[in-house]
Amino acid sequence: MFRYTVTMLASPATFDLLADEDMSRFEEDGFLVVRNLISEPQVEELVVEYDKAVRGDYGDLSWDQRKNRRKSIEGKMVQLANPSQVIPGWSDHEYMQRSLAIARQLLGNDLEYQYDQLIMKPPYHPAETHWHQDAGYWKNNRAVTCWLALSEVVEINGAMRFLPGSHNKGIVEHTNASEYSEIDGALEAVVADISGAVTIPLEPGSATFHHCRTLHYASGNFSDVPRRGLITHFFPTE
Repeated sequence: MFRYTVTMLASPATFDLLADEDMSRFEEDGFLVVRNLISEPQVEELVVEYDKAVRGDYGDLSWDQRKNRRKSIEGKMVQLANPSQVIPGWSDHEYMQRSLAIARQLLGNDLEYQYDQLIMKPPYHPAETHWHQDAGYWKNNRAVTCWLALSEVVEINGAMRFLPGSHNKGIVEHTNASEYSEIDGALEAVVADISGAVTIPLEPGSATFHHCRTLHYASGNFSDVPRRGLITHFFPTE
């Protein structure tokens, strides 16, 4: 597990955040774990607004407001679009600044924020995020996704799983999974062998960064606590 980990410095002004070995690790594996991306007080302030958004306090934050509001009421998975564009302070919050800085270190200074999403899996809800590549949606070969944990994330409640090195094998075939997935417009990668996949537990405030071609997956939540994830996507504007 420690092979995939880099520990962040405490100073919020430090934006040259990755060492050469971290860059090499990302290049080899297609993902990187960043511990302590933001502080505990920063996590707490984000969680307050996160839960407000899940309850619907910020209005339409979804691709399909009626469907997602119904999911919230029924205790199902909630997926909301672009929370940082609506929730005050999120667009220039420390998590956004640090995420962008790391994304640029990994794949180039021309990367920019493109969109973000909030995916909350409530307790004892089996909704999984099927194996896929983000590039399966975008057809973009140079992009980074930051997955920030705002609650403890372990295997039983839907920790991210990655297939190391899969970003070096191109964009695989994907099928339409929207009929059996709660993810909006879901795709599922046609994958023959995931035996080398690794599970990455995260404490609140820690994050993973993955290449857009890295195959990844998250199970449903089989614990008694919500799984709060905040996902931000960075790629060049063309």
